[in-house]
Amino acid sequence: MTVPIVKAYAIWSSAVERYQDWRERRRALREVEGLDQRERSRLLLEVGLTTTDFSTAMRYAFASRILLPEAFRSVGVDYDKFEARHPEWNQDMRRTCMLCPERRRCSARLKDSSFAATYAEFCPNGRSLEELVSVQ
Repeated sequence: MTVPIVKAYAIWSSAVERYQDWRERRRALREVEGLDQRERSRLLLEVGLTTTDFSTAMRYAFASRILLPEAFRSVGVDYDKFEARHPEWNQDMRRTCMLCPERRRCSARLKDSSFAATYAEFCPNGRSLEELVSVQ
């Protein structure tokens, strides 16, 4: 009897997470679109995105916030420590994740626990992950 409850909870949690993500993306879009052109360009340049990159990234879930920490955990690397020690490297990996065309594949591999064994096949952050795993 607990299996249906656990499954229902997982579905509900996923729906809530997607809704919260959608709201955050909408808020980010409004904030950036509310800036004048010069300020918008400066802000995007600061995080290493073009206007086109930003628009593309906002069409999808915040993969860098959701998937990247999960990817780190799956390969045995502490994401919070990495983020604190290497903010520039983290920013670069997040930007790469935001623009990645393989988000669905990544998400599926993380869910079925095969990410650690297969990320080198498709992940544009694969080399960075390999480097981090090798220094553990």
